[in-house]
Amino acid sequence: MYSSTSLAPGVRRRLALGLVSVALAGLTACGSAETSVNAGAGNAATPSGQPANLAGQAQLAPGYEADPELRAKLPKSVLDSGLVRTATSVGLPPINFPGEGTDEVKGLNADLILAVEQLLGVKFESENYPSTAAQLLALDSKRIDLTTSTNGDTKEREAKYDFIDTLLSRNVLMVKKGNPAGIKSAADVCGKKFGEVKGSFSVLAILQGVCQQAGTENPVLSSFEDIPSMQLALISGRIDSYVGSDFNVVWDQSQGKPVDAVQLPEAGTLVLGWTLPKGQDGLRDAVLGALQKLQADGYYDKAFERWGVSGNKLGPDVNIGDQGTGFAG
Repeated sequence: MYSSTSLAPGVRRRLALGLVSVALAGLTACGSAETSVNAGAGNAATPSGQPANLAGQAQLAPGYEADPELRAKLPKSVLDSGLVRTATSVGLPPINFPGEGTDEVKGLNADLILAVEQLLGVKFESENYPSTAAQLLALDSKRIDLTTSTNGDTKEREAKYDFIDTLLSRNVLMVKKGNPAGIKSAADVCGKKFGEVKGSFSVLAILQGVCQQAGTENPVLSSFEDIPSMQLALISGRIDSYVGSDFNVVWDQSQGKPVDAVQLPEAGTLVLGWTLPKGQDGLRDAVLGALQKLQADGYYDKAFERWGVSGNKLGPDVNIGDQGTGFAG
């Protein structure tokens, strides 16, 4: 039903380039770990052991026929237009990232979207929204029907939205390769230079709590406009650490960036999923059914493995945010 060797391009979309910092932190305090994250698990590696370059990897090439039972679940408006208006982002590699042009999105979700489109016999007409807040506002205003990027499934949000959950994000402390600052746990960030992107979900309070318990100095915060500038500060030694997702490590190391990561259980985990407003049960069930069919025939698992994030795979299922420790906010 699909090929992993085709050179088919990523899913084409009307997109403007942009990067987004993503809220990935939970609020659980549960001790610390001193082991580094195994960033390359499930992904091909070069002879040096470095994960293969995911940016140059071809997308999967599914060849599914439309499924009448799944199409019967779709709202009449979607069947009539043949379109589902969706929002995505390009700032969470290897889940979503820019292709060669401004109209191309690559990554895990591009593989899933193309196969879902085929099974439903519709096109996902997508625009780029650079933040979760902007995507949710677009859902509220009925400008879009569905988000296909990865928004955090929280108890507060579930009061208003349904989530088709696919991913579990684990927070890690990003450090320069070789860990010259000697950071092995959250307590080791105390008194050190710590970075965060302005407006992103902050874990500073969690780290400050760890430092207060230890009777040591708080981290010294540096604020940045975006993730690339913060990462450059890490590599150049202007900061000692910042918090990212474990699948950020997969991507960065596949690009040859000199970064490592240390586990941060204090910051918890967050379930991520595609999002749509409450009351859109037909569209929700059709998309969920398509993803479940992809799971049943192995395509779903293949896509996660291909992008090095098999260890983050969930579901697919609806509103399972409580599987993450950050569900309650």
